[in-house]
Amino acid sequence: MDKAAKKHNSKKNELVEIAEKLFLEKGYEETSVEDILKASGLSKGGFYHYFKSKEEVLAESINNLAESLLKEFEPIMQDPELNALEKLNRFMEKKVASQKQKKEIIKYLVMLVKSDFTLYKYCITIAQKYVDPFVQIIEQGVKEGIFNVEFPRETADILLRAVTSVPQSLFFQEYVEDKAKSLKYKASLEALVARTLGIENKEIQLFGNEFENKNMKEYF
Repeated sequence: MDKAAKKHNSKKNELVEIAEKLFLEKGYEETSVEDILKASGLSKGGFYHYFKSKEEVLAESINNLAESLLKEFEPIMQDPELNALEKLNRFMEKKVASQKQKKEIIKYLVMLVKSDFTLYKYCITIAQKYVDPFVQIIEQGVKEGIFNVEFPRETADILLRAVTSVPQSLFFQEYVEDKAKSLKYKASLEALVARTLGIENKEIQLFGNEFENKNMKEYF
């Protein structure tokens, strides 16, 4: 990548970070392009050099979250010392750790996506970026005799949508507020994943061991 492209991407990411702070402080609907211009010091023409609309800024924010997580997965995927089950659990641990780092903006995006079908569809599209690394883990597990899966790609697609769609549940608020219900949801989801992969429930930790002492508020 040449210097001009790097500078362009750097400024674009800076605008996204500024916009994320404004979305959190004022709310997405209440934040205007003018607010972003004022906070960034850019002219209107300068803004439109990077984005066509406020909606495009939010879409880029969601995309950045997905891309940063994929980069964090790379060392796990390339580690020859890890078997498939170890990679799967580290895959999920890394996902949780990354979400906690961006906890406030993720909580806001979850709320916003639930009220905007276009953004919901965009988030589903982004979630599909995780399918390929998950397929690699499942295929490795099949070769190692750890997983019993006939169709790795289709299985990866189904399981990822099950895991990532928790906030879209009609009962999500109940899971957030009620510790017993959140633990039941966790146990049910882990049982679903384990049985689909052909392993024991105790072999998988979707939200990490520390989930037992917290509730879903810490994760979404």
